[in-house]
Amino acid sequence: MNFDLQPKLENELITIVPLKADDFEKLYAVASDPLIWEQHPNKDRYKREVFENFFQGAMESKGAFIVYDKATSNVVGSSRYYELNE
Repeated sequence: MNFDLQPKLENELITIVPLKADDFEKLYAVASDPLIWEQHPNKDRYKREVFENFFQGAMESKGAFIVYDKATSNVVGSSRYYELNE
C-alpha cells in the first residue's frame, strides 16, 4: 500500500487509529460476541482461531484501524481501507 494513513482520525464520538499488533486482545474482546457476526458471511469469526487469521490479514493490509468510543475509551470495532487500483 502506497498511501499514507492518518495517525489519528476523530470526531466528537469516536477516535480511529491505525491497528497495532498489541491491539489483538482489546479487539477480540469485542469480536468474540457471536451476535456481532450473525449476519456476516464469516459467521464463525467470533472463534479465536478464526479471528486470529482475520486480525493477521488486517495487520498485513497496512490499512486497518481500531475504533474507540471517546466517551468510554472502549474499543467498539475496527475498519479497513484499501488503496484504489485504477
